[in-house]
Amino acid sequence: MLPKEHPEYIFRIDTQPQFANDLNNVDVSSPELFIGGKTKNIEMLKSFSNLNKLWIHTVNQAEFNAILSIVNPNMLYIYELRVNDLSILSSLTNVEILALEWNTKANNLWDLSNNISLKYLSIKDFSKLNDISPLQNNKRLEILELSGGETNQLKLDNLESLRTLRNLKYLGLSNIKVQDESLEPISDLKELQELAISNQFPTEEYARLSVKLPNTKCKYFQPFIYLLSSIGDEDVMVVGKRKPF
Repeated sequence: MLPKEHPEYIFRIDTQPQFANDLNNVDVSSPELFIGGKTKNIEMLKSFSNLNKLWIHTVNQAEFNAILSIVNPNMLYIYELRVNDLSILSSLTNVEILALEWNTKANNLWDLSNNISLKYLSIKDFSKLNDISPLQNNKRLEILELSGGETNQLKLDNLESLRTLRNLKYLGLSNIKVQDESLEPISDLKELQELAISNQFPTEEYARLSVKLPNTKCKYFQPFIYLLSSIGDEDVMVVGKRKPF
């Protein structure tokens, strides 16, 4: 079950305000806003002094930089970033909850040390991302989600950058490919309450982690799980990469 602060819960579709094609037609006292890179009169964002929660859809680099140079919300969701350079995200000192989804250009993150309020972060479907080392610069994170897309895995060399995130309470790792296939860095996260992970690692990695993190909830910290619906005569999945049903 997702914690109530998880970005997927906070930014669910049924909570989005009406999309704004032109900020000239929106009440500047609004605390929530849903815009795109092509929204007209974007410079009016300066007037939205109560803006707390912002959804942005489809931005190129210039639009991305222009919008984030004006706003500093507490909650921010951006979908479809045609963006190579994410560095302007470092200016968001107020952001507590940040979700970024679908970027085909960026192969690195940004300096998270300046995001002094950031506690909840979700990064999904960044097809070229291979370096997540900047994550280690923000040790305040309590919720972290790293995920590939429906057709693209998130490909990482290792998970070493997660080792120092000692305040993490929830870690989600789905549709990822880790070159060294090791979950060992997660073993240092003693405050971790839940690990939501896919069955993509060797059996011994889950077994070792289950011993190191006895208070962490993870459905793969057991030899096998029952399937919700059977596949032919098979209704049990053995935990571990390339293990049989």
